Amino acid sequence: MELLIVRDRRIDYDGSAIGSHWAYRNFGILGNSLVVFRGRCDVKVEEMIDIEDLRASKEIKSDDMVHYIIEVFDLVNALFASALQKLFIAKLCEVLAEYGIKTTRKGDDIYVNGKKLSISIATVSPVSVKIHIGINVEAKGIPEGVDAIGLRELGITEVENFMETTGKALVEEFNKVKKDSLKVRWAQ
Repeated sequence: MELLIVRDRRIDYDGSAIGSHWAYRNFGILGNSLVVFRGRCDVKVEEMIDIEDLRASKEIKSDDMVHYIIEVFDLVNALFASALQKLFIAKLCEVLAEYGIKTTRKGDDIYVNGKKLSISIATVSPVSVKIHIGINVEAKGIPEGVDAIGLRELGITEVENFMETTGKALVEEFNKVKKDSLKVRWAQ
């Protein structure tokens, strides 16, 4: 899996990056990829993937997030997409623990002290699995009624270092899983 961390500019997440080949179209990365960037989040209704959120007319937005856009071509399956999403969320919880932050995972979201730190969605396109994970840098611009928290409130102020650390950890975890899947033989 190729890792790209965008440091030179901010990219706002509007939901369109969940489309297939986004990394290839925008950065020339062909194949399995993880692109990490920072920017606002404001998912438009026409880009919402989660039908439950769509039906409830939930707003998905934040003024400042670290975004992870993952695309995997190996197995295009909704169950695999959801399992991979939860694996990455669990890995992010492990990395946050290394920063001394106690987290709780509820499904595919990360909470700290009962406050929501992340958003996430997993889906499939005709050619790939797509996952978006967003972590609040600051809990600003959050929809009314959402009790949220951000990295800065947790003492993580070196956001670029966090992007690098977490990006590498997610790629390493994916590559370990892929390697483990390749080194076993069929049971007879």
